[in-house]
Amino acid sequence: MGMINVIALIMGVMCLLYYIIIINYVGVDSSFALFWLFTGIGLILVFVIISLCNRYEIRLPSYLSIPFLIIVILGIGIFVWIEGMIITNSKQVADAKADYLIVLGAQVKGTKISKALKRRLDVSIRYLKDNVKTIVIVAGGRGKYEDITEAQAMREYLLVNGVGEARIILEDKSRNTIENIRNSRALIRDTSTRIVLVTSDFHIFRALSIAKKQGLSNTQGISSPSDPILFINYYVREALGVLKDKWKGNM
Repeated sequence: MGMINVIALIMGVMCLLYYIIIINYVGVDSSFALFWLFTGIGLILVFVIISLCNRYEIRLPSYLSIPFLIIVILGIGIFVWIEGMIITNSKQVADAKADYLIVLGAQVKGTKISKALKRRLDVSIRYLKDNVKTIVIVAGGRGKYEDITEAQAMREYLLVNGVGEARIILEDKSRNTIENIRNSRALIRDTSTRIVLVTSDFHIFRALSIAKKQGLSNTQGISSPSDPILFINYYVREALGVLKDKWKGNM
């Protein structure tokens, strides 16, 4: 228990420090940032409770402690397995000459694309310049704090960077990855055609799994790099997203 106590304290402090880093880097409204705050507080509370139990020689009965340990070990095992799948599939490079390139949306601040979305678009532009017959579908509706749809913002960025207007198709109604892919699929006449899906490295495993679940069997991925400061935040959040979509049968 002494080792568990020390680990809980160290991890709790690290979570709180990471929360501070995140809110100073992107602001208090950062997606998923509160996870690190509450997790940090929770781990420090675990440290306090274990310390008090050790001090007053309080011991949990075996019929409580053993199931608790089993649940903790099982939870850690599932998390590690999911993260392994996300990480091992995070670097994706697609074949040339795809018929369609689908770029999944990310946050737009007012009318300005976020860093994450810029990375996805820059990767897409390189592919489109090398494959001049590929049509690009930009997928993303309008979310909170967004003055225009993500699709519109992506279209403008592509136009400025030399992608012809005739090659760009807007899908501007979707609100999440499931809808991104479902609505984009509806714009493609032949679902067996060659498709490349572009999204962030942490997201590519789930996105490709959802696409194949929706019948886009001839789909490859291109992953864009994550922000070096936020990649831990993204990868942990993504594990919960994978678990949710697996549970719902979306992938």
